Amino acid sequence: MNRKLPRRVLVTAGMPNGNKPLHIGHISQFIWADFYARFMRDRIGKENVLFFSGTDGFGSSTDEKYRKLKEAGEITSTLPEYVAHFHDIQDATLNNYEIGLTRFYASCLEPALKHHTEISAFFFEKMLENGKMQKRVTEQFFDSKLGLVLNGRQVEGKCPIEGCQSEVGYADECSLGHQYNPRDLIDPKSTLSNTVPTFKEITNYYFSLDEYRENLLNIISRLKEQENTHKFMAKEMRDYLSRPAIYLKLEQKPLLEKITLNNVFERREDEKKARLELIFNNIKDRDTACDTLRENDITYTTNKALAPLRITGNTPWGVPVPQIEPETKDLTFYVWPESLWAPISFTKTYLSEAGSSEVWQDWWCHTDNEITQFIGEDNIYFYSLAEPAMFMAVNGPKNNDTPGDNELQIPNIIANKHVLFNNIKASSSGSLKAPTAQDLLEYYTAEQLRCHFLGMNVNTVAYNFKSKVVTPEDFEGTGDPVVAQGNMLTNIFNRIIRSVFYSIQSQLDGKIPNVKPSAETLAEAEKVVASYEDKALNFKFNEIMILLDEYFRKANQNWSVRSKSQDEGVKAQLIADTIHVIRTGLTLVHPIAPKSAELVKEYLHADDKIWDWAHIHEILREMYPEVTEFKHIEPKFDFFKKHPSQIN
Repeated sequence: MNRKLPRRVLVTAGMPNGNKPLHIGHISQFIWADFYARFMRDRIGKENVLFFSGTDGFGSSTDEKYRKLKEAGEITSTLPEYVAHFHDIQDATLNNYEIGLTRFYASCLEPALKHHTEISAFFFEKMLENGKMQKRVTEQFFDSKLGLVLNGRQVEGKCPIEGCQSEVGYADECSLGHQYNPRDLIDPKSTLSNTVPTFKEITNYYFSLDEYRENLLNIISRLKEQENTHKFMAKEMRDYLSRPAIYLKLEQKPLLEKITLNNVFERREDEKKARLELIFNNIKDRDTACDTLRENDITYTTNKALAPLRITGNTPWGVPVPQIEPETKDLTFYVWPESLWAPISFTKTYLSEAGSSEVWQDWWCHTDNEITQFIGEDNIYFYSLAEPAMFMAVNGPKNNDTPGDNELQIPNIIANKHVLFNNIKASSSGSLKAPTAQDLLEYYTAEQLRCHFLGMNVNTVAYNFKSKVVTPEDFEGTGDPVVAQGNMLTNIFNRIIRSVFYSIQSQLDGKIPNVKPSAETLAEAEKVVASYEDKALNFKFNEIMILLDEYFRKANQNWSVRSKSQDEGVKAQLIADTIHVIRTGLTLVHPIAPKSAELVKEYLHADDKIWDWAHIHEILREMYPEVTEFKHIEPKFDFFKKHPSQIN
């Protein structure tokens, strides 16, 4: 084990939008988060672990999709009813996948809405009080035809960030999360009227994210020293911490010579990329230079860089900003910041519903607690940069990246690479529609899919989801990769357990032999447990699947060889050894396949103590000396089942 166990753990998974069911990218993230939450419940006690997520109900994307459906006469519901519909669908799918959330709320619906409004006001007032917010009059897209200020996905164009591969750019961020000045969006169009929008000056509040560059570099330095950091994440974070830059084609050099940029910048020529690079000390100077270039019709691109983060907006469908200044009248919170503190709102909601004497700070503001958040790689900017900076801003006017007790702790972010479908990012908003998570349950069991998604090495590379059911043409004459990883349970572990049960029932009159496992068996189990814990604490869940597969295959082969012996003592020892493999493996499988693991527990006549890692090295017979028989199983009984469609 490479890190100290926390006293308490709070786990979150990214929040799906309130206008769609869950796709395979969503469910992959939830399964990883669920595995960790279940592992930690077994490891440090279920009373010490909370696991939250919820439907991200506010924002222009949901509002805009609802508006189009309403105008087309396809729905008659109100906007909250529309979100509630998808919230219920998402919640049902998560339950069908055995995702063991403490609660799955919706930020825009009660009971969470009341608490989310309070926490949003808390963040706003604290950041304002600590001098970390600024009022800025900025230009915002305006639909002259309709007379409306446009937000978020009410504008579509092309992302201006150098090298961006996103399918679409919105008002001030693209589908990959890159932030930019609205003026820089290429070929903008209003989605409301399909006209080219103009600009209108609007006052909003911005968080001084760019002030935290050095603090965030410190965090990256610490992350790089930790084994449990997904290495690509630190690199992606650092990309945003470069000095602000403007890129022009080298052929534009004569045009640049004709104008004056009244800012201090460093000029470089990159012959290899055939471009000029203008490097600035701060985002304000770069924005001013961009204005000058636009005024002179000089095209350019920019790099990823920290910029002040917009906190408020003008979208009616949002959390209202507290009315503490004249300028806050009629403002709502921009959806991204409020979604970052939503898990705190969910914690507050849960404690209130449970009638607990605790407050949300008991979970979020202690150095011996751990907050771990599972996200997709396109959300790194917000979760790994904006969130810790905002937390520091709430803690006080000094930019301190090592908070103490009674201060908001900086969460541990586990960003996974995308799950691809046909080599394209799985998304319900992209041009290629991936199957929904619920669709897959028509062909596979939840536990087969849990095994498959946990086996993906998305901690290092994007993983292309392939299924014989979805694309049968890719698997003519071969097996289904989704089924293959589930075979560790449905074939190998299931066979081991059945072999022991049937042997005891047929050869030993149903009595468990009073024989201790061999020293070799005990040593092997201890080795596997230690390796499993190390991999779990370092978020190498795909390696856990390999570890268990090897452990169960070895036990299965051992059974195949030794069960042929006619020596009763050899058979009794084999059963005792294999029961210990089952006892150990069952605890380790519990976070992977909880429902079936609970079934095996029932047939062993065990209780929840079997999940407790304080007892993980104990022999089953010594844990439950009163148990001399297992529950009887019928012929062809399966503890870990395949989907009915896979049974001939």
